[in-house]
Amino acid sequence: MVLVVNMIPRALSGEVGQDSEPTLAVNPANTQQIVGTAFTRDPLGGTLAPIYVSSDGGQTWSLNLTVPSQTATSDITVAFSSTTNTLYAGILRIPSPPQQTRLNILRTGNYLSPTPMTVLVDRLGPDQPYVQAVTIPSPNGNAKDRVYVGMNDFAAPGTSTVDVSLDAAVAKGKFKSIQLEKSGKQGQNGPQVRPACHADGTVYIAFYRWLSTTGDWPSNTLVVTADIVIVRDDNGGQGSKPFQALKGANGVAGLEVARGVTFPFHQTGQGVPGQQRLGGDLAIAVSPQDSALVYLAYCDLVAGGGYTMHVRRSSNRGATWSNDLLTVPMAINAGLAINSAGQVGLLYQQLTGAGTGQRWVTHFQQSANGTNWSDLILSTAPADTPRLKFSPYLGDYAHLMAVGQTFYGIFSASNTPDRANFPNGVTYLRNADFTNHRLLDVDRTTPVAVSIDPFFFRVP
Repeated sequence: MVLVVNMIPRALSGEVGQDSEPTLAVNPANTQQIVGTAFTRDPLGGTLAPIYVSSDGGQTWSLNLTVPSQTATSDITVAFSSTTNTLYAGILRIPSPPQQTRLNILRTGNYLSPTPMTVLVDRLGPDQPYVQAVTIPSPNGNAKDRVYVGMNDFAAPGTSTVDVSLDAAVAKGKFKSIQLEKSGKQGQNGPQVRPACHADGTVYIAFYRWLSTTGDWPSNTLVVTADIVIVRDDNGGQGSKPFQALKGANGVAGLEVARGVTFPFHQTGQGVPGQQRLGGDLAIAVSPQDSALVYLAYCDLVAGGGYTMHVRRSSNRGATWSNDLLTVPMAINAGLAINSAGQVGLLYQQLTGAGTGQRWVTHFQQSANGTNWSDLILSTAPADTPRLKFSPYLGDYAHLMAVGQTFYGIFSASNTPDRANFPNGVTYLRNADFTNHRLLDVDRTTPVAVSIDPFFFRVP
């Protein structure tokens, strides 16, 4: 049975923030332990930012103020190691120097502890850190946490970068910054740098290699031409020449899965259909049973079809790729995961309708073979309510993962309490009147304005 939960706790029923851009971490060693994140602020405006924590498999949630960032963070992603119960995070810390971003990579051995997370990395320049972790077993019993943080690092040529720690759980948890862009190009690549790691040491990373641009960033008309690039390392990123197992057309590290794609790169969602800025979407997942099997989702502009999501597959370690297994028009925020039974899951949010009838519809699709897909609609909500407070409206990403045969995910959506908006059911923790479609404050009487909330889901 599908479980969908609005994660705002009852004690915060008066909350009206734009809680967008969510991610999720489920502890593989204990799936009752789950952490979620979004652009949620400390309700008291303190010196630490919150994460959402659950100890009952996502049925209930509370906030834990443990992230060393003032009141809130910018981009934040989280991941548990496989067996050590350790939680890792990558954030853009607030405050940061003017016109710069400040990366922190964080760690805690107890996700419920009020003690601020330990800072392992603190430096300026990176954007959109995206964390993945895996525990590598050792013959002597000393398992090691390997942590991979993909990012767009403006301090590096080409900018596509991954920070790697081969033993992140030790006291100092040292990280090495590895430049992925080997084509010799200067200037930035896309902000999406997405790792997927396997316990046998195989690591894939996908990114957009920007080739050229037209239009203008300040006026919201920028259009990018790019290649979709995959790099792979078979030894966890160790050695003097990591992430060079796949070669592109010119013999350079990084295989071009798709060449010369175009897409808008918006500064803001103001004036954009659905209020959601577009800028390329990217997701990658490797099978836990077979590290040669990997799925990729990306978005581009298709002639006559507009912004479109593509799903492709490789069964030979990324050397060659299928044609599109699935295409979805006007879809954003792809999430991919493969469970222990070989089922692939796909999360996305699709803009439907026209004018004031536009809606953001959140889908979870599942397939045993990448050809035949079953579809669950998790949420369908008006795209113009509430109004945009800042960009991104829903977020530059959502998140999907699998532990065993179960899929877990998180997305952000308008929180109007209407059963028709959740065709597979929903539970609200915050006070809500579903009969009259109203949110209520902690007194259960005072109406509260509609806003953007994070929603957890689980599909067995």
